[in-house]
Amino acid sequence: MGRESLEQEITRLMAGDVRDYLLTHPDFLVANEDLLTWLTPPLQQRGQGIRDFQHFMIARLQEEVSKLKAARDEGVQLIRENLERQSKINAAALALLEAPTFVAMVKVITKEFIVLLDHEAVALLMEEGATSKAGANESGVSLVPQGFVREWLPQRNIALEGNIYGVQEIFGVKAGKVRSQALVRISIHSNGPQGMLAFGHRDPNYYATGLATEQILHLATLTELCARTWLVHPQ
Repeated sequence: MGRESLEQEITRLMAGDVRDYLLTHPDFLVANEDLLTWLTPPLQQRGQGIRDFQHFMIARLQEEVSKLKAARDEGVQLIRENLERQSKINAAALALLEAPTFVAMVKVITKEFIVLLDHEAVALLMEEGATSKAGANESGVSLVPQGFVREWLPQRNIALEGNIYGVQEIFGVKAGKVRSQALVRISIHSNGPQGMLAFGHRDPNYYATGLATEQILHLATLTELCARTWLVHPQ
């Protein structure tokens, strides 16, 4: 039966036909219980000035069911987003581990991370110091003044912020596209200068919920370990 013919059949369907079908199939609503949420319960007449509390209770139950479904859907969506982020973090971690040199590692962070993590900008910043000047600019590391990391992360190792505007001191020419950011402190050597990984996303709410805290910290720790391999304990 074509769609037009089906619509014509539905148009000709009478209320009595629906009633007859339900009487013939008494278990229909059992198998299709979701329909109860959308049905309007009958209003019983109990006399003038007397409220029909049964009708009121059913309406309240239907409202609660709708709220529970909305909460469930929101929870499922958050789980999906978290799994998607974790998958991207794993891909970025694998690319980091496969980098054959320090320069290649920095390129993975500042170039490949943008694609793998679906971000607008990712930067690796190091404060100026005796161990960070040589070859830093050539490698792609952004040199910043001493105290820069402490200014952005005064009392913590990570900061996740949403609804912001990226600053050029961190993200360079791509700062204008950044509306949400994650900043995390890194330390390659105990006596070396402070560093910071900066992740910038276009979605103002991407880092607003704080869901990615552990994932970003994991990636920063891995960055520290890889950097030490090339700078502190070169092979």
